[in-house]
Amino acid sequence: MEAQPFKKLQGMEMEFVSGALEAYPRDRAIGYSVTFKLMLDFTHFVQMANVFIPGYLGESTNAIRPELGGLAYHNTYSPFNSAAGNIINNAKLFELFTSPDLYMEGWISGAMERRYHRPEFKIEGDLLLITARQDFRWEEPVRQIEIKDLVIIPFHWALTLIVQIKKEPEIVTPVSIVTLMYTQEEVVIVDGVAVLKGARYINGKTLSFGPITDKQVLTAG
Repeated sequence: MEAQPFKKLQGMEMEFVSGALEAYPRDRAIGYSVTFKLMLDFTHFVQMANVFIPGYLGESTNAIRPELGGLAYHNTYSPFNSAAGNIINNAKLFELFTSPDLYMEGWISGAMERRYHRPEFKIEGDLLLITARQDFRWEEPVRQIEIKDLVIIPFHWALTLIVQIKKEPEIVTPVSIVTLMYTQEEVVIVDGVAVLKGARYINGKTLSFGPITDKQVLTAG
């Protein structure tokens, strides 16, 4: 099956608000916390959604999944259910996926382990504020992580539009149709890491403990 397309959406943006880098000795970890404003032009969102899925917001079996790499990890996807037909603005759309219980909290294994925390969301009119934290540590218990070990960390803000297809009476399969995002579709290389052009990111090894400033949140490409 052909992979779903990724499309830049006009009016979808993210703006850095604040952040900090901290050490967590009890966990052998270093972690950052950041707050971003997530912006979405609802009119453009509806227009683009209907190009790929006609009547997208009016069908109860359709669903949405936020892609928030670098910030949080949504465990599954959010069906519209009874909200279908009543998603008339950003606030109603954001309500579908802003419960912290929908998000992962725990360590992800690997040579360098990372841990997402459940994010905090605040809906302010057409804006969505997210405060998120991610920690890093080496898998080897005797190895202490240092700032110089940190890597390029892009911040994602995208929405994957999903339809649910009934293949058998009791089996419903979610199918991702398109991902709408604030970045360009082109990939650029930043310090050896593939990043979407226009993505906001931090270069972990250049940080120091304490506040993360606006000048340290860069734009790829």
